Amino acid sequence: MGLALVATSFTAPAEANPFKRLKNKVEEVKKEVQEVEEAADAVGDMVDVVSGDRRAGGPVIGSNGPTTRTRYPKTASHGDWKGRAPAAPAKYASMTKCANLNLGNAFVAKVGEYSFSEGLNTETRRGLIEREPVQPSGCTLPGVGSGDVIYVEVDRAGFNTHEYNMQCVSFDGSQQLARDWVPPTNNYTGQDVMLHAGNNLGYEPTATGSNSTRSGEYDKWLKSRGREMITFNMPYLHTDKGGTDFYCQYYNDKTGKSAVAFTYRRSPVGHP
Repeated sequence: MGLALVATSFTAPAEANPFKRLKNKVEEVKKEVQEVEEAADAVGDMVDVVSGDRRAGGPVIGSNGPTTRTRYPKTASHGDWKGRAPAAPAKYASMTKCANLNLGNAFVAKVGEYSFSEGLNTETRRGLIEREPVQPSGCTLPGVGSGDVIYVEVDRAGFNTHEYNMQCVSFDGSQQLARDWVPPTNNYTGQDVMLHAGNNLGYEPTATGSNSTRSGEYDKWLKSRGREMITFNMPYLHTDKGGTDFYCQYYNDKTGKSAVAFTYRRSPVGHP
């Protein structure tokens, strides 16, 4: 018994205006894209995009959104950066007891590109540039702002960075930053400080080789002097339109003493 295959065909009703149908599809896509963009803008108003070496978690107590913990701070829009904080209120400054770690070689910098030449080739790297030397008063450094990076050296003997935690409270006492949202510590390494030999900025000391090689060389250089580096980079907060001043100390809760203290003004963007 054979099986016969019967082919049937049909004709779908023709679209009266295929171009109108296509136009409608395009309008639908545009609407979806607009909805996505509006949703992204709404999120942006509440929280900055977290980027950099590691993601932070946790709220900012007394704030309306989280801050950022980025290795390379966001470029500022004109007029958005609120500058640097003034000196600390006496009520907070008087509470800080210094650990007397012989602070020195301190500077405030920003992250950016520099260049160096090898033969006919010119290359660029990123590191700490626009360095402004600062003089500690005891263990207190001058005020800084969002996007600034503090670099300071301490005596290696008697210092263990794992025993210290950053504490920050707003000048008016209304905000106390959770540990995950304070200025990050040691996001930068020797490669960011010891720039490549022949750099156009003229910073010393220098070394050749890869980033990891220069980091290793800088660690050796610090150890040879009995010193250790600490860096703090200042976060920004997209929704902090007016700027908020904080007093911060790098505090050892076992001894009740601080390695470093400074004031910090949080802006909606980083230092331009």
